Amino acid sequence: MNPKDEVKFEDINKMTDGKLLQTDKKYAQLKLKQKEKIAEWMFQVTRDYYTKNYTFPNDRQIEKVVNIVYEKIEEAEIWVPYGEVLRHYKSKRSAINRRVRKELNEKEENRNEKVCFMNMCMVQDDKGNVLALDKVNDSYTGTTFPGGHVEQNEIFQKSIIREVWEETGLTIESPKLCGLYHWHEDGVHSVIMLYKAEKFIGELKSSEEGQVYWIPLEELKTRELATGMKYVLQILGADQVNECYMHLESEGYVGDLY
Repeated sequence: MNPKDEVKFEDINKMTDGKLLQTDKKYAQLKLKQKEKIAEWMFQVTRDYYTKNYTFPNDRQIEKVVNIVYEKIEEAEIWVPYGEVLRHYKSKRSAINRRVRKELNEKEENRNEKVCFMNMCMVQDDKGNVLALDKVNDSYTGTTFPGGHVEQNEIFQKSIIREVWEETGLTIESPKLCGLYHWHEDGVHSVIMLYKAEKFIGELKSSEEGQVYWIPLEELKTRELATGMKYVLQILGADQVNECYMHLESEGYVGDLY
C-alpha cells in the first residue's frame, strides 16, 4: 500500500505491535520525543538538499524532502499519516530554512580566519652577494631580507616590488615566488611570501627599517639572523616551492618544512 495515499488513512485502523491504532492520528498527538526526532530529520534533509542544490525546495520539490523524512519515520516505527507530515513541514518550512541558513553561515564563519599577508625578497647580484637588512624593529631584530606587509587591495608581486624599493632604494624586476613561511598567533594567520630577484635598477640606500648592504650569501649565514631566517634560507635555496609552518613549543617557535 502506498504510504503517501492519504485515502488509506480515512476511517481505517492499523494493527501495530498488537495494538489497534487509529490512522486518522494527528501530528499534534505524537509524543514530544517523536516530534523532536521528526523536526531534526526535517532539518537535516532540508540542509542536505540545500548544500547539494544551492537552493531550498520550492512548492513542487517539497515532497522530495518529505518523502525522505517519511522513510525515516517508518524506519523508526513512528505511526503518523504522510499527509500530516507534509502539512507540518509546510507550516514549519520558513523556520527550517532559517535554521539551515544560520548553521551554514556559522560553519562558513568558522572556516574563515584573520590573515595578515607579508613578503620578503632575497635580492641577488651577479657576484654571489645578497642584499641584507639589519632590522631594528623592536619586535623583529637581526639580519634578514627586505620585505613588509601587503597593503589592502594590493597585488602581491607589486607589494614586494614596493617594499624592496622603500627599504633599499632598488626597483626589482620579475620577482620569483619561491615559497611560504607562516604561523598563527593571537588569532591571526600570518603568511610571508618568499621571493627571489636577480634584476634591479636604482641606487642602494638604507631606510628607517635598518641598514642595507651587499654581503656574500655564505657570510650572511654566519650573522645574527632574525627569527626564522634559517628556514627562509632553506626554502630560498631549494629548487622547488616549499612551505614552512612555525608552531609554538616550550622553547619557542619551531619550523616544520613541507
